[in-house]
Amino acid sequence: MKVLTALMDKIVQNLQEVHAQLSKASEETNKRLNLVFEEQHHSTRERNFLDQEIKKLFNVYHNMKPQPQGYVLNNQYPQEDIKPDSMLVNKARSRSQYQDGDNMSYSEKKALKRLHEASS
Repeated sequence: MKVLTALMDKIVQNLQEVHAQLSKASEETNKRLNLVFEEQHHSTRERNFLDQEIKKLFNVYHNMKPQPQGYVLNNQYPQEDIKPDSMLVNKARSRSQYQDGDNMSYSEKKALKRLHEASS
């Protein structure tokens, strides 16, 4: 019986030592995880700051680029390519819309009149 009690005491003592070691290891692991989390949070803030600075610099560079002559800002076609008379004549409208003169402006009516005169 004494041997059994001594064995039980030894097992309890070993379990207490293992528990103490696990607690210490858990505390160290938590400290390391907190440090890693703080470093990641700090580097994320730095990365966001750097992204904002890069965007600012890109906007400054983009605004400094010279625009090609004859083009408007949104890379549209040059102004000299627009010919209003040909645009009016080439509009895709049915004859019924042309015959209903109330929907047309003065220049559209004039272009339509020239088109009818040229075709007859």
